[in-house]
Amino acid sequence: QERSNAVGIAVAIVDRNGNTQYEKFFGYRDQERKLPIDEDTIFGLASVTKSFVALSIMQLVEAGKVDLDDPVSKYIPEFTNRNQKPIKVWHFLCHTAGFYPMHRTIINEIAQKAGLDENETGDFAFCEKIALEGTKAVAELLDAQTKENGGLIGDPGNYMSYCNDGFGLLSEIIRRVGGENSFADANAAILYKMQKGVMTSGRDYHDNAFSLGGAGSLKSTLADMKKYICMYLNYGKGIDGTRILSQEGVRTMCRPRIDYRPESH
Repeated sequence: QERSNAVGIAVAIVDRNGNTQYEKFFGYRDQERKLPIDEDTIFGLASVTKSFVALSIMQLVEAGKVDLDDPVSKYIPEFTNRNQKPIKVWHFLCHTAGFYPMHRTIINEIAQKAGLDENETGDFAFCEKIALEGTKAVAELLDAQTKENGGLIGDPGNYMSYCNDGFGLLSEIIRRVGGENSFADANAAILYKMQKGVMTSGRDYHDNAFSLGGAGSLKSTLADMKKYICMYLNYGKGIDGTRILSQEGVRTMCRPRIDYRPESH
């Protein structure tokens, strides 16, 4: 906690039967008011969000609504994929679409360009206009990348390069195909960051949030995350017996996949 300049941390170890083997809470959810953390305190999950996106995509695959080998442009026509070989859904899931890291298209930029005011539209996390304009902006950014301008690392499937933009578009596939807005209490942890040697609170969703939620906008609690982990430990079955994803679907999520074949010499 001290080494990471963290104000508060919630930690747990859980077994496949849902039994908590270790659980401890450090620090505060609100440093100024010295409010404690418990298993129901809401934390931002950052890029753990991507695992939920992957799970949701696999649910759509098993429902016959999405094919991992389909080009992303089939579901997101704004993404023309004009400068590369076809980027398939699984390429974005595996961070192998061939893009170098790029400028983060944040929600405030999209709102400003679109002339949107949250006081009028309501929470941007559930605003369709933000989702559509964000999708267009991210798609245009990706489509502008070429080998000549240094934006492409290689053909899709050849190299791994972490891509927030890809998971942003995957979450838009979920919204469009699945009909779900997946990413949108007093017991919520405040995000702090070090500014000029002082831990300062901020509004993370508005300050630096990616315009498409699938890159890292989900929030959850330790209590719910323990259930989530148990589902994976039981190969897609929740601790209450509910089947969330097939065993093969979970194995597909964990199985390495790559198109690259080294040249023979």
